[in-house]
Parts: sequence; structure tokens; C-alpha cells
Amino acid sequence: MRGVHPRGRRPLLVLLVCALLAASTAACDGSGDGERTTAVPSTNTTNTTSTATSTGDGGCRSRNRTSERDVAYREVAGVDANLTSLDVYTFAGACNAPVVVWVHGGGYRTGDKANGMRDKVRLAREHGWVLVSLDYRLTRPGEPGSARFPDHFDDVAAALAWVHDHAGEYGGDPSQIALLGHSAGADIVANVAVNPRYLEAHGRAPADIACAGPLDTEGFDKTRSSPAQQRMWETALGDNPRYVTETSATLLVEPGIGIPPMIGVVRGTPERQQIERRFLETLRDAGIEATEIDARALSHREVNTRIGAPGDDVMTPPLVAFLDSCFER
Repeated sequence: MRGVHPRGRRPLLVLLVCALLAASTAACDGSGDGERTTAVPSTNTTNTTSTATSTGDGGCRSRNRTSERDVAYREVAGVDANLTSLDVYTFAGACNAPVVVWVHGGGYRTGDKANGMRDKVRLAREHGWVLVSLDYRLTRPGEPGSARFPDHFDDVAAALAWVHDHAGEYGGDPSQIALLGHSAGADIVANVAVNPRYLEAHGRAPADIACAGPLDTEGFDKTRSSPAQQRMWETALGDNPRYVTETSATLLVEPGIGIPPMIGVVRGTPERQQIERRFLETLRDAGIEATEIDARALSHREVNTRIGAPGDDVMTPPLVAFLDSCFER
């Protein structure tokens, strides 16, 4: 009898392995290509891991986590651990997926990474993005651990460094990270994106951000903002005697320091529109791509809540187009 070529035994071996594994509910699809997948993880999954798609070509890690909540990105003595944590929303088979990082607003005093995320999570799933929503220390005068300058910026920079180092564990691509934020979150995003000091403190640089979207803030130029806004920033940032200029992103833009492409909105009072438009114009003058969303029909709150909302035609289409262009580079 002619000898059997070793490859001829492979189907039989696959069947034997499947039979042995059947008792432990393992499934085999007979493809024999070594690829393993998991079911789509629920967004309510907390601190669990599962094996995700691995092509064996080095493009993805063989052990991917599912969506996780309250993941610590740093520890600060005397501070509630939740304030320096993040939530990761990924999907089954994620492999080198773009990563969108979200920074909530709340006047530096309130807000939470879980607020208003349902539509954003759905939008990310539809477009194949890994979504990360993060918390940062809040300013609550009189409370232990109340944040002051530069705590808010430093926390977001630390979280970005964590995302860069761990994105691959969730099927994300650390070279494709977009940083978005609303209101106070927009002010933080703008500062972290244009002032290298914050990311450099954590071994990173603005060039590690593929693109950024600070969405709706007068904080771009605090020298021109309203008295009410000034009082908010003085409470949160006033331990820096030069906070008015040193945390105004428009005044910090310089060419050649790795500032990423940006998208912003223009809305509100004529004075606010002027501040927001001037920031975008300053970026363009420095040779940095800047995209404007005309959000004059929206309230400050709606700039946030419309993102990913069914039927939205103001925020979602231009933001998706901007991110798609960003991730194609």
C-alpha cells in the first residue's frame, strides 16, 4: 500500500480534535486555518477576557479583551479610583481597528464617562471603531482630591498613553487614535493636542494623536470669553496665575510640533462663534488641517447628544467623514 502523505492525515486529526473538545462545548468549523473567534461582546460586559480573531501574521494579538468598564489607567493617592478609569467598547473580531477616545464635559466639576454613550457606542460599532470613554479628576472645592491645574489635562494625557499602550489588547490600532471631547472636555482635548508638555510627561507626543475634535468651548481663548466662563475656569485652573493664556489653545498653536488635524463646531453667541472660528483659522494659518461644523442651529447640549443619534444631519455626517478621512491617512 502506498504511504499516506502527512497532509492527508490533517482532516482526520481535525475530526479527532473536534470530537475530543465536544465534551467541553468547544466548536469546530472544519476550516482548519487556526483562526478562532468569539461572539459579539455585550456593552455591559465588565472585566472579562476572551480569545478574538488572530490571523497569525502579527497584525493582531492572539488574546483580545471584550468590552470592559472601570479600567484603571492610573492611580492617584487620595482620589476615587473611578475618576482615573475608562470604559472600552470593542467588538468581536476587532483587528487593527481605529480607536476613538471620548472626553466628557461638565464644567470641570461634574460629568461621567458613562453619560450619553449609547448612540456613540452604536455609531462606533457601525463604523468598526473601538470606542474609549474616560473619566478625569473633577474640581470640587473643599473635597479631598479636588482637581486643580494641571490635573485635568494630565489625567487625559495619562489615559491617552494608556490607550496607546493597550489598544492592541482590544483589537485597536495605536497608530489610529482620535481624541474627541465636548465642553470642558473640548477645552481639555484642545490643550492636550496643542501643548506637548502634557503628553510628553507620559512618554507620548501630539503626533501620537491621528486627529482631534474639541467640540464647543470658549476656552480656546480665555482672554475673550464671557465672565461666567471665566469664573468656572478660575475655580478649576486658577492655581496657575497665568491660566488665562497658558490654557488657551488658540494662543499655543505653533507649526511643526505635531499638532494633529482638528474638527470643531461654530455656534452660540456671536462672541462665542468668533472664538471658535478663530481657533480653526489659527490652525490653518499654521498649516494644520481644520474642519468646521456649522452647529448654529443646535444648543450646547445638542452638540453632544446629536452625535450618532438616529436622524441627525448636523453633527454625525461631518464628524464621520472627518474621522474616516483621518483614519485613511
